[in-house]
Amino acid sequence: MTPNEIQDLFDNIPGDEESRVKVAKDVLDTAQKLYEAKSPDLKALAETIGNGSREERWRIPLGRSGLVDFFLSLLKGDEIDPDLAAHALRAIGNSCADQGSYPRRFIRVVDSGSMPQLVKLLTHDSLVKFAIPVLFNICVDYEPAQAAACKARLSGYLIDLVKNPQLQEKAPAFMNIAYKLLGLAATQEFEPDSITPQAPYFLLAQASMIAFDPDTSDFEGFLGLSSAALGYLSHQQFQHSFLENSSSIKIFFAAFQIATEGSRIFAIDEAEEQAQLNQLQLTYTQTLADLSANPQFVSICPLDGSPADVLLKWISSPHHIQLQTAACLALGNLARSDAPSISLVQKISVHKPLITILSDASTTDAQLLHSILSFLKNLAIPASNKPILGAGLLEPTVLPRIWNLDTQPQVQFDAVSLARLLLVNTPANVRLICAASSGETQTPFQQLMDLHRKADQEPIKMETARAAANICRVLHSDNPLGGSSVLPSSSTSSASEEEARSALQAFYNQHPALADMLLYLGLQPKFPVLRSELWFVLALMARSSEGAAVVTRGIQQHPEIVDILVEGVTGRKISDQDISSHPPEVPGLDITKIGGGLGQLEPQQLEPGQAATITKVDRENGLVLISELLKRSLDELPSSARNTFAQILKIGGELVLGDRSEESKGVTVSATSQ
Repeated sequence: MTPNEIQDLFDNIPGDEESRVKVAKDVLDTAQKLYEAKSPDLKALAETIGNGSREERWRIPLGRSGLVDFFLSLLKGDEIDPDLAAHALRAIGNSCADQGSYPRRFIRVVDSGSMPQLVKLLTHDSLVKFAIPVLFNICVDYEPAQAAACKARLSGYLIDLVKNPQLQEKAPAFMNIAYKLLGLAATQEFEPDSITPQAPYFLLAQASMIAFDPDTSDFEGFLGLSSAALGYLSHQQFQHSFLENSSSIKIFFAAFQIATEGSRIFAIDEAEEQAQLNQLQLTYTQTLADLSANPQFVSICPLDGSPADVLLKWISSPHHIQLQTAACLALGNLARSDAPSISLVQKISVHKPLITILSDASTTDAQLLHSILSFLKNLAIPASNKPILGAGLLEPTVLPRIWNLDTQPQVQFDAVSLARLLLVNTPANVRLICAASSGETQTPFQQLMDLHRKADQEPIKMETARAAANICRVLHSDNPLGGSSVLPSSSTSSASEEEARSALQAFYNQHPALADMLLYLGLQPKFPVLRSELWFVLALMARSSEGAAVVTRGIQQHPEIVDILVEGVTGRKISDQDISSHPPEVPGLDITKIGGGLGQLEPQQLEPGQAATITKVDRENGLVLISELLKRSLDELPSSARNTFAQILKIGGELVLGDRSEESKGVTVSATSQ
């Protein structure tokens, strides 16, 4: 058939597919003969087929007839005719357009093993403009093709294209398609060694550039470049290389800000594109969190540098939740040690805009609230920061407001956890949380107790109970009544003992459910360290008659706590037979009378990293608690608890003496020791 006859065939399209397949097979027969004869007419034939392939009705027949396989075979080998290859690519690309419900056309390309040859054409000056749309048509919405292309190093070739302005000039109209293709490739597994370490930097720089170029501005292109760059930055290998370049963060921040304003910049009005943009913003946020957690981030983002200034400005950016969230996550990672935390609070006052956001009733975004509260928890660790932060955060409109967000339990937990940290050894904050503000009917602590009562989630109950324990610890620190001067009813720190007792008793009367709240820590079996916290605080409380009465009331309400306490002292469960083998001694037995050399035990706090000594610390704190209860609340204790405590005091005292004896033993070193 002559080229004109073939053109007539394509112009007069048969009505049914089978007839079109037959015509295409006849055309294939002619093409194969021309190829074997090395006829120059093959180019004209390929051009005619390429033109005809633009008609949708020919696309499936071109594949079924074998014409697509024929054209794929023309692309193999090191030497190809650019003109012939261009027409072949047009036919291949058009046959893979509008895939519909017929995936066989893509399977044919993948199974032919031609993907490496197609990908390499991205480096060809005259064929790159054909290779880009052909690869996109093959890969879009067909993951096996994407995987095959990535295996053929598609990402690497595309990144080289982005880096090469001269090559881009050969296909300017198709670069946005190349960016989309790069985004598809980034979703597939790849070998990090096959990608240049500088790829994220180049891609983010290109994404920022095209966003503000009226000739190239395209959301899908920006999405593709950003997705690829962020995908690579999820790998530590790329993070390290990225952070070695001091200007990388500036490029990242610029691209991130474009993403947050993408709806305006790219005039997005379709729901699907808006959903893609929202997801992209989340990915930028997560990537910045990952980057800022890298130790290298500190060196390129000092608190007195311009990147930190950008983050601080983001925090105060209204209507940009993702920027505020990301800034809190990044600065929170910078605040993982005392020095930067102190600087952020006491020099930069970063907590002030954070408190403003938290106090705004319209601030309900869970991710933003979580990031702010997490940041503040890091800031609340240094002791000198606690009173500064507490002065604002414990106001009724700030943390107490968050405690009432019942539909967001994770945020509630974060807010309670922050309050607990603020109360650690900080009398000023204990005074604030126990005082009702003007116009308020409840104190913040009463609100916290209400949350403990109504919460369904165990972590929230645990944190509220720990917060209560921190308050009681402050109230009973130094001496049995020393901390009571922080209570609102005590006017000065130099209150008399009588005034202190009165204030302490008023506090306990005001919070009748306190004992139940505290004992939650002892009744839970999951976290032995939290039980240790409880024994320490209860031992402190029991040194005053007011505190001992609260503990005794708790034992009356929860008699099962006795067995748990006994196990904490002895290290094992004690049966009735064990108790009967040690007949009750004189009521009011004091720990100082048990065994020679034991002396007066004091409550011991379990320090971080001392989990190995938890048994010893629990034993001593338990003995102090039992001794003080027998001394101050003997008549109020249930008889069973009284008898058990009297005997456990003796058993536990013997164990303490044994512990001390073991500790005092030295190691004999012989003359022959090496």
